[in-house]
Amino acid sequence: MTISLRRNARWLLLAAFLLAVSFAAGPARAELDLQRALQQARQLDPQNAAIRAQAEALAQTAVADAQWQDPSLKLGIANLPTDSFAFDQQPMTQKVIGIRQEFPRGNARALIGERGASAAEAGFASAADQMLALERDVSIAYLSLAEQLRVRALLSDNRRWLQQLVDYNRARLASAQIQSQQLLQSQLALARLDDRIAGVDGEISRARGQLSRWVGPAAWEPADSTPPAWRNTRDWLAAQAPPLPLAILDGHPAIAAREAQIAAARADVDLAGEAYKPQFGVDVSYGQRDRTPGSDGADFASVMLTFDLPLFRKNRQDRRVAASRARESAAQLARQGLLQQMHGELNGAVAMANTLARRRAAYDGELLKQAESTADAVLQGYASNTADLDAVIDARMQAIEAQISAVQLTYSYFRALARIRYFRAESRAMNSK
Repeated sequence: MTISLRRNARWLLLAAFLLAVSFAAGPARAELDLQRALQQARQLDPQNAAIRAQAEALAQTAVADAQWQDPSLKLGIANLPTDSFAFDQQPMTQKVIGIRQEFPRGNARALIGERGASAAEAGFASAADQMLALERDVSIAYLSLAEQLRVRALLSDNRRWLQQLVDYNRARLASAQIQSQQLLQSQLALARLDDRIAGVDGEISRARGQLSRWVGPAAWEPADSTPPAWRNTRDWLAAQAPPLPLAILDGHPAIAAREAQIAAARADVDLAGEAYKPQFGVDVSYGQRDRTPGSDGADFASVMLTFDLPLFRKNRQDRRVAASRARESAAQLARQGLLQQMHGELNGAVAMANTLARRRAAYDGELLKQAESTADAVLQGYASNTADLDAVIDARMQAIEAQISAVQLTYSYFRALARIRYFRAESRAMNSK
């Protein structure tokens, strides 16, 4: 009975120890995936916040610039005699209070506000475009890392196959069934594969370094190599065939930013046209006088209207209008150039994705199966002494290359989809679809 109790106590202590260790270790941290990488990149990116802050500053400034100028208050003393400084010595001595208001030149203030609002709109659109570009670049960098990780896993699986071949040849050599040359050949093939794995490890480190530009130290954590679903993009792609219409890019933030810049330039043209109109000002003042021996001391009031005369227009107003029109034309041409560039890049990405999809289908349908079947058949022939070792190694290497090519096609396809998603302005909510 005592022995049984002691044994149970030991088991309880062991269970308590294991439970304490599990709690101390805490939950395992989830490996890095594309969604987490995108979230990390958004949090660490200062550029988008800076662009939005600048756009907000432009929006606030636009409202302020659209207002009238503040009136000016005038306080003073007029015609005070300097021999006595007395207010009741001369009839023209006055205590003056006045107010002056400048009025906008035509519709200039409203146009200034409109120009600033358009500039702010361009800034917000640029921020949205920068976010799309960030998600595209992070997706491409992450997919490049995932590709190398998948290739590394394939090579590791095939290395176990080659290691088994080396062990098999070593056993056959010990029983004098083969010559040592065949063992050396299999060992050389294994060494070359190890070198290939080392090269892929270098590519993995390089890909992590590039990804760390956006996600920081998280790039060096274990990463999930599963490609994203992106069903919406793949369904859209299946219904497209180049050339795509230009209208497909309507509403893209990059184009919207250019259109807002055109609107700002157009408001600037109208603002330059307002310079042909005079600018008015009104000055109202009241002068209080004291009684003097020669005057009853009646107070004075005055109202003055001022305006400028835009007479010399040739080298001022005319040239400013011409300059603003040239800027508007430049903004329109810049939009057209960007639209053509994006249209060409989108067509190229769609064509590339379609080509890669067809090649992926060919690999998934026949090529991989044929390569693997050939390698297995040659191996069986080697076991029955109807095939030599060179054929076995060559067939296995061809199967490995076919597997790697299939992986490269898969991730190249998803990188093309990442570019397409940028042009389609597919962002946060659609990243998992």
